[in-house]
Formats: sequence, structure tokens, C-alpha cells
Amino acid sequence: MIQLLSTHHLNALTTLFREVKIGLTSLGLDQWDDEYPQENDLAKDIERQEAYGYFIENELVGYAVFNQLFDVEYNDIQWLNTSDQFLVMHRLCVSPKHQGRGIAKEFIAFGETLCIDQRARSLRFDAFKQNPISGKLYQKLGYQILGEVTFRKGQFDCFEKIIY
Repeated sequence: MIQLLSTHHLNALTTLFREVKIGLTSLGLDQWDDEYPQENDLAKDIERQEAYGYFIENELVGYAVFNQLFDVEYNDIQWLNTSDQFLVMHRLCVSPKHQGRGIAKEFIAFGETLCIDQRARSLRFDAFKQNPISGKLYQKLGYQILGEVTFRKGQFDCFEKIIY
């Protein structure tokens, strides 16, 4: 169900993000817009072989990126794992038509497995503070809020979980 994406998935990925942006806006969440993420961000994710898609019957319905890249704002967070052995999850999203089916939870579990496979001690990410659904899910899965950062769209909670 979760697989590494290739360039031939870019159109489907762009469509998925369009749907997700509309869904977020309908919930009153101004998290993603025409400025971010853009198609070239998604293409770079695929190019670096860090882009993963969730498929149901050959339809791309979810997406996440796992790598070690992070914004400079992360340097202000007191992370649990002080080593350089960690992964960061970016741009986790699920099509509004498929939300509530545990797909985000499966992506988190997939990221944790990647951590084990790559000997990364923890998984980190940030989440839009105004989105209470994602924050509750992450805490339920054992992630701790370690602080917040400010990006263009506002406040984001920073989460981390020690994997091993």
C-alpha cells in the first residue's frame, strides 16, 4: 500500500495536494496554499527518492516524505534525541475522501519502521497548531510536543518519539 514514488506519479501527486488543500480550506484551516507546497517541491521529493505514496486500488490517496532535512527553526527545539540519527517526516497528507481510515497512522508506523531500518533513533515532524485532529493523533501514537516553531502560516508544534 505504501511505496516509493517515481516521476510518473507527479501528476497524481499534484492532484492529491489540490484535493487536500481544498479539504483543509473547507475545515477553516489555512495551512497549505498556492505558495506551499508547489509542484517543484513535490518533484524534488521524488527526485531525492524520499517521497512515499499510499495507494488504494492504484489510486494515490496519501503522501509523506521521510528524510533528515529540516528548517533552521528546528534548531531552537530541545529534542529528546540529541544525536544526528533521526528522520523527519514532511507533508503528510491524506485525500479528504479517504480520511478516517487510519492511513495517517499507517504512514507514522511506516516512518518508524524506516527509522529502525536506517538506524535512526527517533522520528520528528511539525504539525500546524490550528489542526487539532493531527495533534491528537500524534500524541495518541506516543509523540511528545517539544515546542513550537513559527513558519509563514503561523505556529507549528514540533513532535518527536524515540524509536529505539
